[in-house]
Amino acid sequence: MRRVKIIGGGLAGLGLGIALRRNSVPVEIREAGHYPRHRVCGEFITSLDRHTREGLQLDDILEAAHTARHVSWCEDGKDDIAHELPQPALCLSRHRFDESLAEKFLRLGGELHTGAREECVDEPGRVHACGRKPDPSSSWVGIKQHFHGLETNNDLEVHFGAAGYIGVTKVENDTVNVCGLLKRGAADFTQPLAVIARQGGFARLSRRLQDSEAVGDSFCAVAGLAYESPAADKLLHIGDRAGLIPPFTGNGMTIALQSAVAAAPALTAWAHGNSGWQETRGAATKALEHLFSNRRRFARILHPLILHPGARSFARTLDRMGVLPVGLLYRMMH
Repeated sequence: MRRVKIIGGGLAGLGLGIALRRNSVPVEIREAGHYPRHRVCGEFITSLDRHTREGLQLDDILEAAHTARHVSWCEDGKDDIAHELPQPALCLSRHRFDESLAEKFLRLGGELHTGAREECVDEPGRVHACGRKPDPSSSWVGIKQHFHGLETNNDLEVHFGAAGYIGVTKVENDTVNVCGLLKRGAADFTQPLAVIARQGGFARLSRRLQDSEAVGDSFCAVAGLAYESPAADKLLHIGDRAGLIPPFTGNGMTIALQSAVAAAPALTAWAHGNSGWQETRGAATKALEHLFSNRRRFARILHPLILHPGARSFARTLDRMGVLPVGLLYRMMH
């Protein structure tokens, strides 16, 4: 049988490897990092469907996840807005999730190489799941750190400030993940996260972080985040490599896992010799576009609106009137 080579061992790459190994396809994953590792991620999983959970055998891993049912939208100097999520979400650290997926992939007989970097080139059987493509012109910086002893007001808090927004959510083992998207130059990103939050216009959250215990090795940051559609090329991309969705949607982890399941049938057919590579690449890309294009497009439209103080003020007015269409907005992004 033909061998599939996956470049990148994050959620999408490991998920695809698991899906293919369940169909006895020979799979090699080459990952530049090591496990376990922390990554800039909201660690908030929404709308994860049963088909994806079963296809990747995720139920045993997700048993450790914290279930989130309510969200608060927070802004300094204003009352919080609280809502029940249309569907419960799951919160699990990438530190644990990636490592658990890697262990499952190996148990299924997959071949995993860590500390192995690869060039992005087109060749039969090669899938690129190596994370977002950096955009030097982007003004966005992502930051993340875990905390102990941080009391939360809700399962998920989304804090808005002049520089962007920061999400706060409980994950497993009484740990709280703090992950933000901020404008480059809005803060000194070499400082502790409490200082970054204060410089970015999140004074109330900054004080809470100062009173909590930061998990030192969990801090990470990444620049060059772009939320426009990536330029088309001849490579087969899945996960973030195929296009980022703004993090306020809470849908990035789900998209990574769903993209693995969506691409697996075409690659399984290729591995069995039932299709050529160009046909396979086209079929997988089409399946991903069908699943994700609308939700990414709508999220890109909504993203600048939630960052605008006037738009947020209008949303608060609609919420006080009881006519803010939370359920409709949620469905359009998921």
